[in-house]
Amino acid sequence: MLKNPSILVLNQYYPPDTAVSGLYAAEICAGLAARGFDVHVVAGQPSYTRPSHDAPARESRDGVRVYRVPMGRARGRERMARRIAGYLRYLVGAWRTGRKILKAGPCSTVLAFSNPPVIGYVGARLAAAGGCRFVWVLHDIHPDVLAVSGWRLPRLMVWAWEVANRAAFRRAETVVVLSDDMKRTLVERKGVPESKVRVIPVWGIPEVAPAEHPPGPRDEWGAAEGELLLLTSGNMGVMHPLDEILDAAKRFADRPVRFVFTGEGVKRRRLEARAAAEKIDRAVFLPRLPDEQLVRLLRAADIGLACLHPGLEDLAFPSRLCAYLSAGRPVIAIMNLMSSLTRWIEETGCGWSVSGGRELEDLVLALLKDPAEIARRGIRARQVYDDMFQRAEIIEAYAKLAGSGLAPARRSER
Repeated sequence: MLKNPSILVLNQYYPPDTAVSGLYAAEICAGLAARGFDVHVVAGQPSYTRPSHDAPARESRDGVRVYRVPMGRARGRERMARRIAGYLRYLVGAWRTGRKILKAGPCSTVLAFSNPPVIGYVGARLAAAGGCRFVWVLHDIHPDVLAVSGWRLPRLMVWAWEVANRAAFRRAETVVVLSDDMKRTLVERKGVPESKVRVIPVWGIPEVAPAEHPPGPRDEWGAAEGELLLLTSGNMGVMHPLDEILDAAKRFADRPVRFVFTGEGVKRRRLEARAAAEKIDRAVFLPRLPDEQLVRLLRAADIGLACLHPGLEDLAFPSRLCAYLSAGRPVIAIMNLMSSLTRWIEETGCGWSVSGGRELEDLVLALLKDPAEIARRGIRARQVYDDMFQRAEIIEAYAKLAGSGLAPARRSER
């Protein structure tokens, strides 16, 4: 039998899988377990990349009980068909496994994270079946993200997706988002009551300790001493206008500037091919790095770059920004200059905002002449991180959220 307080957590990705949403989920779950919660996670077998290998079907990990759904050959995200096949396998398996866990004993809360994007509906149905509270954590707001990013989805698919989302929003006691812009979108465009929506940010993954802030060596990353090193770290996906950065890099052929890209994603191969074809030698592409190497790269960098297509600032939050701030590195945001995020960056003094590649080029040219300003904003970046993105405080916010549901939930909306 399960012990109260108990939580059933749903997310397709979970360590040893490498997806960032799974890494956040794992640390939150471990934190809840350390605070006395009985945490059961239903994840998929590792599938974020094609070379992924199976993990134990059931295991205890950091005090959390993990149940993994078989994914078969549905691994990797390069092709949409393969990704959708993986989503479907996980959703069916999560429903079946979740039902078994709920039948084994009482559960106070079903907590669904953001992968796959329609997991909220399964979480809502499981919560209804078990008489549990339902909490939905949205790192991105779909299907809107795909539409703004230029994906053409069948109208029937979009309609069904929106219907499923509305059902999940109705059932949810709390919906967690990462920013005030995302909260406003749910309230004003999705009709979610404001009282249901909580803003809980994320922290840096990896998180750089203050003692590691001094600059690190640069030759490991293809940059010479004296060059300005600008880092783009994380997923190279549909939300990120990375060609704007390559446009700027192309115009710096004879300048002491190096643009380093690290990570994977659907755009990576095309970006590498473009850099090679156009001989953009100021751009260096690295694979997704283990945390210890990425920390060294963050220390070596002067500035972190974060970008979103216009219109996405209301639908997502660039979590890579937090890793830059934790390393004491200022940020250049390439996105809508009217967004709350870009205004916040300017107001707090932790970086700069530009709307595209040409403005990025002009800003970098100015910063080449003013290293003291980079250093000043870097100091401010860590101060902002300490004020707003502390991991312990964020996990405690989730513990309070989960702990508020210890009374039996009423059964409704089956």
